[in-house]
Amino acid sequence: MALVAEQGNNRLAAILLLLIAVILVYMLCFHWFIVRHIEYGTEISDLSEQLGRYQRVAEQKSQYESLLEDLNSRRPDQSLFLGGEDFNEAAAEMSESLGQMINTQAEDTCQIVSRQPVRPRVQERFQKVTVNVRMRCGIEDFRKIMYSLETSVPMVIADEITVIKPRARRRANRNEQNRQSALDIRFNMSGYLGTGSES
Repeated sequence: MALVAEQGNNRLAAILLLLIAVILVYMLCFHWFIVRHIEYGTEISDLSEQLGRYQRVAEQKSQYESLLEDLNSRRPDQSLFLGGEDFNEAAAEMSESLGQMINTQAEDTCQIVSRQPVRPRVQERFQKVTVNVRMRCGIEDFRKIMYSLETSVPMVIADEITVIKPRARRRANRNEQNRQSALDIRFNMSGYLGTGSES
């Protein structure tokens, strides 16, 4: 009985030694090879997925090109922006342009009383240049000037227009009557610098 038990123990020991030997051979000779191939498989899968994404984007190239051309065609014309390099220069240019319009399109009764540049309180994508204008002018001349101002290039917008009719005096000569017929007009004229807002 002892001999049978000893033979059984020897077989078990031999099997365990064989198993340990197989594991050692696997670890020394094959494990790194299998792990490396698993890593290669994962990397190949990731690269295939990335290549698929690039191919899908490449297939949409013509669509993106047409979209870019459309956006470029919608880009605002640079000539619509004020020509000055900074706020002060643009405000002076806008005021001078208004003065030239008055000289060429209005009668002597039309004159500028004051021009006040006003800096914007809120930053916008493009820097806004506003000039607060007060002038005395007849309604027909003022209509001509407003039309010229808003249809000229660069683009200028007139808003917040206030028109006040002065009180008439009874005894007045012709020159005074002409001055009295002129309306007291106040408005803001605004344009934009093409260089964007100042930081």
